[in-house]
Amino acid sequence: MKNICKVHTSTLIFYIILILSGYINYLLIYLAIIITHELGHIIMIKLLKLKINSLTIYPFGGVITTNINYNINSNKLFLVSIAGITMQLVLFLLFKDIENYEIFKTLNLSIIIFNLIPIIPSDGSKIATSFLERFISYRSTLIITNIISILSLVIVFLISKNLLFFIVLYYLNIKTISSFKYIINKFKLERYLYKKKYKKNIYIEDEKHMKKCRNNYIKYDNIYVEEDAYLNHKFTKIY
Repeated sequence: MKNICKVHTSTLIFYIILILSGYINYLLIYLAIIITHELGHIIMIKLLKLKINSLTIYPFGGVITTNINYNINSNKLFLVSIAGITMQLVLFLLFKDIENYEIFKTLNLSIIIFNLIPIIPSDGSKIATSFLERFISYRSTLIITNIISILSLVIVFLISKNLLFFIVLYYLNIKTISSFKYIINKFKLERYLYKKKYKKNIYIEDEKHMKKCRNNYIKYDNIYVEEDAYLNHKFTKIY
């Protein structure tokens, strides 16, 4: 695919600052870590037979867009999300004898910790999503992850004082939050189109409480109807 890999403008600015400041060694090690991290995601995505649409490199790492839909199995979402960090852990063994190991160790550990922080679109946010959506509605999962993300971003900024990182991540968070209704509707539309069946059933009062990986029976005219019938009525009425 043409232009599958892109470098964000803020990333170029960040790299130029590092070069002009004489941190070329840091930059080379940082690039090696980022490439390895993204390779971990790519390998897992390919193993799960999913498709990569694009890879954008930001100062804090890469963001991969795929054909993964919002109803992806929670276990698969977790595996894809944790794969990059897992590859970074392997690097500790492979790079243990390099000359600048202490620099590598500091950078690698910092990136692992950062990726575990639940700030959208970090791996930590997706890992949190893969756990929350098992227990609460998908709508509530999105609301909670958005709130946690903003709070985590503010805390990280107050600690790091890194304005460039804050601006880029704040933009990505606001973009995600503003897409809330779109995500919810796409989540429901995917269920309507693909009609997946799950092992467990759940009976809910309205569609706001729909859970992922469950057969939702939604209350309609004082009776519980299968979500297929409910969503068929909903989308037929809209379109």
